[in-house]
Amino acid sequence: MNRYVVTPPAESARIERIIWLLAVTMVAVFLTCLHLTTTAPFKLTTFSQLVHFEAVEPFQHRVLLPALVAGLQQILPLGEKLLFGVFEIVGWIALIMLAHRALVILSIGRHDLMRRVLAFTVVIPMFMHLIAPDLQLVSAFVADEQRFDLGSWQPRALFYYVYDLPAAVFTLAMALLLIRYTQGDRRRYLLAYFLLFAIATVNRETTVFLLGFFTLLFARRMAWPRLLLLLVLQGGIFIAIQWPLNWLFADNINPNAHLGNTQYENHLWANLALLANPLYFVTFVARFAAGLYLPVLLWHRTLDTRLICALVGFGLPLIAFALLAGRVQEQRIFIEIVPLIWLAAMQVIATRAATHAEPNAMVTERSDPVR
Repeated sequence: MNRYVVTPPAESARIERIIWLLAVTMVAVFLTCLHLTTTAPFKLTTFSQLVHFEAVEPFQHRVLLPALVAGLQQILPLGEKLLFGVFEIVGWIALIMLAHRALVILSIGRHDLMRRVLAFTVVIPMFMHLIAPDLQLVSAFVADEQRFDLGSWQPRALFYYVYDLPAAVFTLAMALLLIRYTQGDRRRYLLAYFLLFAIATVNRETTVFLLGFFTLLFARRMAWPRLLLLLVLQGGIFIAIQWPLNWLFADNINPNAHLGNTQYENHLWANLALLANPLYFVTFVARFAAGLYLPVLLWHRTLDTRLICALVGFGLPLIAFALLAGRVQEQRIFIEIVPLIWLAAMQVIATRAATHAEPNAMVTERSDPVR
């Protein structure tokens, strides 16, 4: 008598999916709790100030989540921290699920279970940018009593900004929609992209850099009159959202703003001076995207051209702007590009592994003895 019960493939796949979703939820809850307890809002952009629309610019006009929380508080007796925490849990879940979808779209991984496991790895570079503390080198080395030793190195907690994780999720989602549009030219993907572009622009103004990605992606795939029309449409959506938000919160003066006549801060020279420290530079490049840019640079010849367009058209302008207007100690300023670097690394690693597996398979076949 057969003592083993064979589970049907469909039921087995359903069980695996349920377990995966439970694991995704648990990871999201853990990361949210860790993020909320190891970081704190900047004193001029506290949770209370955000939901009462009193935070300084340009932080206040990134109003998507503060407006949602303020609206929910009209009907729910819940505090700001709890509501922002719930939204962050949703954000982590969405990020991991989008990472899995990205692996499917680009055919990375031999089967779906492998892709579901690989999707969890997107949280590693995200953790390095959002949660892991900055390493402050008070004094790199000291000489005391004729001994040379390490100096005072201190971890410095990052600031918590509610729009960071959603910005990364929106960016990955919009990139996938454009990639899907190149695969099938289905208008629903383009319409979904424009809708998401509008929502993401309410969350953070860095969506403007998607125009560079859009241009590079469709420069050879679309007639120029149509491409220009779509770029103008995106620019119009951006202005129609950002101009009223800037006007609405024009009185929320940022006392640290000194980048021309804007409400942005200028940290370029301070950032360059900090990166000039060799030890800090090493920690910076080791932490940036958890080093996943290394396989991308090493095997760039195998990188999907659509991901090249994303990294060059969107990523490079974002990095340049972040170095100008952001503090490099807060690596969250680069957060939108992190999922794209992760995806590019997964793609080149998978391509490299496949090219190595094929010759090895041929050698195995040839070495089999004649039976």
